[in-house]
Amino acid sequence: MNFSVHFDDATVERLNKAVERVDLTRNRIIVKAVQEWLERNEEKDWPEQLKAHFRNPAPELAPDDALDAKSWRPQTASEGVRW
Repeated sequence: MNFSVHFDDATVERLNKAVERVDLTRNRIIVKAVQEWLERNEEKDWPEQLKAHFRNPAPELAPDDALDAKSWRPQTASEGVRW
């Protein structure tokens, strides 16, 4: 898909210098930058145990299904999940 993006002169100058330095096209640099930004900023899903916990509006009525935050915290922290 093609579309237009407008940059200020200073950004275009920096982009042109980067093209010379890394031997990629401007389009390729822009595509890679957008892909990397999306990877870092796309909405991440919550752990299933946490979603299940919040589906029950009265968790005290289901003591066997209590949330154990320690069980999912290390996993999400190491994956860089942002909420």
